[in-house]
Amino acid sequence: MANSAHIMKSNQQNPVLVEVTRGDGVESRHRGAIAIVDGAGKIVEKWGDIEAPVLPRSAIKSMQALALIETGTADHFDVSDQELALACSSHSSGPEHMAVVEGWLKRLGLSDMDLECGSTGSNEKVVHEELIRSNTKLTRAHNNCSGKHTGFLATTLHMGEPTKGYISADHPVQRRILGTLEEMADMDLTNAPRGCDGCGIPVIALPLDAMARGFAKMATPDTLPTVRAAAVRRITAAIGAQPLMVAGHRRFDTIVIEATQNGPNGPALVKTGAEGVYGAFLPGLGLGVALKIDDGATRASEVAMAAVLGHLGIFDEAISAVLKSQIEPVVTNAMGEACGVVQAAKFLDGNAG
Repeated sequence: MANSAHIMKSNQQNPVLVEVTRGDGVESRHRGAIAIVDGAGKIVEKWGDIEAPVLPRSAIKSMQALALIETGTADHFDVSDQELALACSSHSSGPEHMAVVEGWLKRLGLSDMDLECGSTGSNEKVVHEELIRSNTKLTRAHNNCSGKHTGFLATTLHMGEPTKGYISADHPVQRRILGTLEEMADMDLTNAPRGCDGCGIPVIALPLDAMARGFAKMATPDTLPTVRAAAVRRITAAIGAQPLMVAGHRRFDTIVIEATQNGPNGPALVKTGAEGVYGAFLPGLGLGVALKIDDGATRASEVAMAAVLGHLGIFDEAISAVLKSQIEPVVTNAMGEACGVVQAAKFLDGNAG
């Protein structure tokens, strides 16, 4: 295993990945880095500094959920595809998400007060506005990470571990996650930079090439040990079967997963992370993708991911038409008139790495 870097900084200026136009000119530019890795761990393509450690945030929830299956918890509690997909999600707190997480907690004999993720509003504007209009009291179950946290709690119950303090770095839940990340990334993360994620759990930095290596393993389960391979296949199937659970009706992740199910090289199992991080595993191509936008802009990370997926042949003409507003979102004014677009820059014209 490689050793992780100690300081989260890059020694090079990353290329411009995304531009925002207004009228005839480019108004804003977003720099970043991208790594594409195959199942053998080989870097297939790269742009920018993919060796500088970044905090993966929620992009790696599919890897964090592996222990839910590998410990036997998912079988013990008969975890459904909806629940498993929700454990990999940053959901929008819509009625469909709330029904699943609240039902799962009830089946475990727990309540939202056992969640240690805090309460937040929806990260989908339409849903958030409806919660306000309906004067809904927000609970911890509304947190976009509540599915992941419910999976953590289920694992503690099955393993006979304390449910209190499961977000602490020294709790067995978090130690298992660290071990899983080290195995998937092929990297010793003992001394990796780390912090506190938005939902309270430890977040551990790793380079984009290592993150993409983990996603590549998710895309090529035949290369993994038997137990890990079975867990990856089950997560892949659950996300593919329940894309709405991963995000929400109007969210990039759900829309892309749904649209690429029957594509020429699909599906694209994409997952956003806060501060401009994105990950994807592509079982049809046996590839993993990880990217980070330097300034943390989600509007740029989504467009950059769409550009990479198109570059890799995930989109055919029909899929591109369906995903037009994700590939190149329109910038509008207060009257709803088109003023420009958010578009991929010319980085795909040549390897900038």
